[in-house]
This record gives sequence, structure tokens and C-alpha cells, in this order.
Amino acid sequence: MRRRLPVDPHRFLSRQGRRWWGGVGTLGAELEKWLADKRFADDVEVGLLFVPSVRVLDTRQPVEAGIRRQQHPDLTGDVFDGRLDAGVDAVPDDTAGAFFVTCVGRYGVSAGSYQQIRGAEAVNFDVADNDIRAGMTRQLWGARVLQAGDAFLPDCERNERWTFTVFAGEELIDGLAQSGTVLKSRVRFRLGKSDRGIGSARITPALFAGHL
Repeated sequence: MRRRLPVDPHRFLSRQGRRWWGGVGTLGAELEKWLADKRFADDVEVGLLFVPSVRVLDTRQPVEAGIRRQQHPDLTGDVFDGRLDAGVDAVPDDTAGAFFVTCVGRYGVSAGSYQQIRGAEAVNFDVADNDIRAGMTRQLWGARVLQAGDAFLPDCERNERWTFTVFAGEELIDGLAQSGTVLKSRVRFRLGKSDRGIGSARITPALFAGHL
């Protein structure tokens, strides 16, 4: 991915000054405040996620099996439900990629089912004058899984707790909600019941923080 980008995201970040990082820090503090009273908030790690443009790498789609094996030798590829649509593209046009303040660790928080999250009043998901449901997308989750590298895998059965991330920022397909998980050595982009609000159903709210 770095070879396809005009600027290495790490190099870009190293050149940013106090004002830029101060803004990111403010967003992080606001998001952590919102997360604080949510179920499983202690599991969450908030950080900065880079999401490439779909022209560079479309993280809404399956990733080559060779790339997955570089992450973890036991990964054998991705499973992608053929009914899934193209998915939301949260990266602004004419940019090489964007940064988001979001959950970057193994887990998100529990906030109910897709129906409960989408049906809630906007004020309940307002952080820094942004509706954080908009960032709960397949694209951000795909980038999160990829950038975990070989350190860990989010939503993986090998973690202390198995979870799946509900993409509340995506539309229903045939009445089913989109979600992602890592199960039986495969990264899975899948569809499931929209009213499933069990504890293993997690969300990862996100705030746009800038772009390349």
C-alpha cells in the first residue's frame, strides 16, 4: 500500500505540528468521554486509523490471501458474502487516504443491535458535532484489521473474547445487517440479523481527523 501512496502516512504524521496533533487529541478525548459509560468500554483502545483511498486499496473488499498470510500464518483468506454492496466510501474524493480517530484495538463497545443503533436519536451519537455512526463502516473495519498487522486481529476467536463488529454506518441488505469478524482462520465480511444485540456485537465509532 505504501508503494501506491504519494506520501507515506507515517512520514506525513511525523511532519505534523502541535496544532494538528492537538486537534486529534481533542477528538480522542471527546470520543473517549462518549465511550466511557458504554458496555465493555474498558476493552477499548482509541487511536488513529489510516484508511486508504479505494483507488489505492479498497478495504471494503477481500484482501489477497498472500497479504493475510503475512499478517498471520494461520489466515487462509477472506470470506465475502456475495450479497454485499459496494459499501460506504468515507475517504474524501481526490485524496490518497484519510485519518480517523476510532477504536484500533481488539474490541469495540456494545451499544445494542443494528436496529437499536440506527433507530436512536442523533443526539445520542453526537460527538464533536458529528454523528459517529457514519464511521461505523466496512471500509474502516477492513483498514483496522489490515493495520493490526501481526500483533493481533480484531474480532478474532483467538482473543480472550470473540466479537464481531456491526457496521451501523451501512444500509441493510435484504433486511440483514452487515458485520465483520475473524473466525476459523478467515476474515469474514458477512450479513446477519439486524436485531442481534448480544454482548459480542460491537461498534467502533469514528471521527474524521484529516487526509493525505
